Amino acid sequence: MNSKRVRGLPCAVALALFFFPAATASADSFIGGWQAKFPVVKYGVIPVETQSQTTKSMDEFIKHAEKETGAKWELYTATDYSGVMNALIAGQIHLSWLSGFSYCQTFMDSKGGVEPLVAAQEPDGSMGYNAVIIVKADSPYKTFDDLKGKVVARTDPLSGSGYLIPTAAFRAMGKPVDEYFKSPLSGGHPQGVLGVIKGTYDAAFTWTSKNDNIGNLRAMMNKGLLKREEIRVIWTSPPLPSPPVVIRKDLPLEMRADLEKLFVRLKDHDMKLAESVAQGKTNGMVRVYHEDYGLMCQAADDERAARRKR
Repeated sequence: MNSKRVRGLPCAVALALFFFPAATASADSFIGGWQAKFPVVKYGVIPVETQSQTTKSMDEFIKHAEKETGAKWELYTATDYSGVMNALIAGQIHLSWLSGFSYCQTFMDSKGGVEPLVAAQEPDGSMGYNAVIIVKADSPYKTFDDLKGKVVARTDPLSGSGYLIPTAAFRAMGKPVDEYFKSPLSGGHPQGVLGVIKGTYDAAFTWTSKNDNIGNLRAMMNKGLLKREEIRVIWTSPPLPSPPVVIRKDLPLEMRADLEKLFVRLKDHDMKLAESVAQGKTNGMVRVYHEDYGLMCQAADDERAARRKR
């Protein structure tokens, strides 16, 4: 992912600056003007935690966002990915933190009506994460072949790391997940990992990044739900593009520019807030583009075509 490109929104910001007084659009301030039409900003988060955990972890960010932007903020959560995605498509919320796959699905279902805004960098400045298979540390399973015929949980059909990527990767290997394993849906990443620890599942798909900086494993460790020594990773996917904050394209240019600045500046204000948005350790949020999710969106399109044939 190339974070050095200067197309798209930077040009849009230049246009916005043309129409707004320089005094209200300096490098250190927000452009403003959009709050009269949008006094409430509704921010969605896909359910990688329980709804109550998500609300608690986002409380401080919401307060900070209100102070910075001069608008009221409301957090929107749902029990599954589709609830948040459909709210974005229907215009019920303005922006949302999504997985790469759910962004691609939302992009297709909205006919291109959304775009990625920002995503989290790793502490070393790199981008991306991986889908993984985890097993209990004391289990006999060393490779995914050892799990043939065993119970390996996926999460949600709209999850990239918990469903799409494993499904596509194992189909490409000639080992369809539904045939090679018994593969129930756990309903969420934490539920899948906890199911492995409790013995409900032999293994589960979830997501993490280098050194477990960002992802479900980091979030569970931070909340005391998981001790890393309880599990082992026995399969890792190729790198996937970082989960983006996605925004509707029909929102005013100055609003999109201000919200980008809000997220990018989080690390300078309070790294803990940046980490709560990133769901783990991060070097901060940076601008991303649709092209960064090209391969993921192609995989999403392929999966949609495969489902139609079933």
